[in-house]
Amino acid sequence: MENIHFINVVKSFFLGLFIGVILQFTGHSDVSQSNAILVVLASGSIGFIVGLLTEWLTSILPISMAKARTYFFINNLIALVVTTLIMACSMMITDVSLEKAKELFWILWIVLSIICAANLFDYFMYRRAQHKLKTFKALMKDK
Repeated sequence: MENIHFINVVKSFFLGLFIGVILQFTGHSDVSQSNAILVVLASGSIGFIVGLLTEWLTSILPISMAKARTYFFINNLIALVVTTLIMACSMMITDVSLEKAKELFWILWIVLSIICAANLFDYFMYRRAQHKLKTFKALMKDK
């Protein structure tokens, strides 16, 4: 548990909230406001669970894979697989029809796209911070 980055788990919770809000725009407009809020909160909770599972699975990887690019790639793959499994389980639990399943596959596609974009953004922010750190070290070395 000491290798788990809890900041990433919290980020996943907020990403889940964001996905829930986005899905409100793709869903049906006949849903009451209280149900819409519950869906957003449930989406945030699922994001928290996905983040916790992803970070736990990433933390048990061998240290030899500790390069940043590899870490972010594996973390993204784990997040996509865990999210797909959770959404597939929710589809099986709710016993959806074939017509509804097509709509849920589009929702899955939207969710997975948002997760990939968020992980790519996180990687670029990491690279930017590393570049700034390198520039700062060079500046301090010159002084």
